[in-house]
Amino acid sequence: MDKKLLEALAARAEQRAQARAEMKPFNIGGQMIQCKKLTPTKALEYYGLIVDTDAGSDMIGVCTSVIYDSCPALQDTELHKALGVTDPYDAVRCLMDICDIDIRGGELLQWNGIIPKKEKGVKTAEDTAKNS
Repeated sequence: MDKKLLEALAARAEQRAQARAEMKPFNIGGQMIQCKKLTPTKALEYYGLIVDTDAGSDMIGVCTSVIYDSCPALQDTELHKALGVTDPYDAVRCLMDICDIDIRGGELLQWNGIIPKKEKGVKTAEDTAKNS
């Protein structure tokens, strides 16, 4: 293999590894909370859920899960006790309404590269379906 190509591919792999360790604040329940990128395995799992979800019937459930899995602060058992929840994912539902879950979940799915970011002026399949 060409040495320059090998170096370029190795640099790209290192760049992707650093990007996976990235943290970014998101507005969760009215607070800016640091979220982490999902592992490649977890991201693939979410991609599969989205592909298998029948016309978005449980996308709020997917968004709730991705918010919880991305935000270490929401995984704190002390928070669960304070909120009085037994199902950890209920912490998200206690702090956010459905619209917020949909928006933040979508942002996290885009940030993780699971769904594409909508580009200005580019029609998506969703836009086409709405206009049909």
